[in-house]
Amino acid sequence: MFPFATKEVLSKALLNLLLVSLVIASAPANSTENLAQRTESLKKRVIELNRELYKLEEEILYPANTQVVVFLSVADNVDFDLDSVELNLNGKLATSYLYSEREMNALKRGGVQRLYMGSLSAGPHKVEAVFNGRGGNDKYFRNAANLNFEKASTSKFLELRIERGTGKGNLPRFLVKEMQH
Repeated sequence: MFPFATKEVLSKALLNLLLVSLVIASAPANSTENLAQRTESLKKRVIELNRELYKLEEEILYPANTQVVVFLSVADNVDFDLDSVELNLNGKLATSYLYSEREMNALKRGGVQRLYMGSLSAGPHKVEAVFNGRGGNDKYFRNAANLNFEKASTSKFLELRIERGTGKGNLPRFLVKEMQH
């Protein structure tokens, strides 16, 4: 949108807008009720501007033609408590995340986590996810899932998914797949 805009320029613009808003809000008003209404209106506008700034920052840092986003989800009735996940892109650690009990419960209830967002050039790539946690037998184990994928000049969305196993011991299945958008 604004290729010349940097994070610093945008931050300064937002700060200047806030200062001007505060000066206007501090001007004498006919009543405290009027001042409260104007203050509430300014708060809403600042929240809207912050939201717009965040979107602009994402567009600048992760343009759609290079953007790759990785989500994590857990299927219903999975007998596995995820402790952590490590995400590698093209053999390099992209991110890792430790899960609290509360976060794991949210995932088991159908929540989806945006685990990673970054940039990749067009072409072939490899993603590897390493899942660490405890199974139904309370034994700790570590398992990995891989996917080779082709990145085009559009955004790419990938999903890490933990599903209920059907084989011996009902060990969970760990998947990495491309999402359709």
